[in-house]
Amino acid sequence: MGLNAAQRETVAKFVLEHERPTGELKRLAERGGITVRTSAALTHLFPHTQFVIVPWIFQVDPASKNLYSIPGGLFDVLAISDQGLQESTFHSSGNSTEFGVFLHAHRIKVRNKTMADEVARAFADIYELSLCCNDVKHGPSEWYLGYRELEFRPVSSYEEERDVFYYRLTVDSKGVVLNGTLVNKVLERRKIEVTERPAGDHEQR
Repeated sequence: MGLNAAQRETVAKFVLEHERPTGELKRLAERGGITVRTSAALTHLFPHTQFVIVPWIFQVDPASKNLYSIPGGLFDVLAISDQGLQESTFHSSGNSTEFGVFLHAHRIKVRNKTMADEVARAFADIYELSLCCNDVKHGPSEWYLGYRELEFRPVSSYEEERDVFYYRLTVDSKGVVLNGTLVNKVLERRKIEVTERPAGDHEQR
């Protein structure tokens, strides 16, 4: 996998500690799918860290099959230093606050759009989520990475809404990242317009 001995040991320890091989629902690492994730953005921002994907598979006892909703496609990404220290765990579910904490620990600065674009690419490489590099500065201390307003979609027979999606970073006066969180919220809600029938188009009684 391109890991040194200390890093391989850290991965093996993580897998053994987080597997749940007993009980009705079994959470097991898909060991054949454990790989190192690399990219230009990750290498540039974190040259002394390896990012290791640990995918999970879930099994359930046939007698209890109807009691569980078995998740699919879940994975963790481990950030492991050259010395084998596990610096962070990035989860494929949740609001990705650990990414902001990781950026802060590495004293990553976002002071202009070029820096914001690179951080957005690193986020996308870790989480497999596209942020489109539509990165917007929001006031002196916030960046909205991958800001995207979605199309209207119906939520009932008489209402529709459109969402906004982005990763919000807060930075200090020097641009050092303080924290971050994934945002997906309703931007606008409206009543669905009912198209009137043309004049003379009436049902026959």
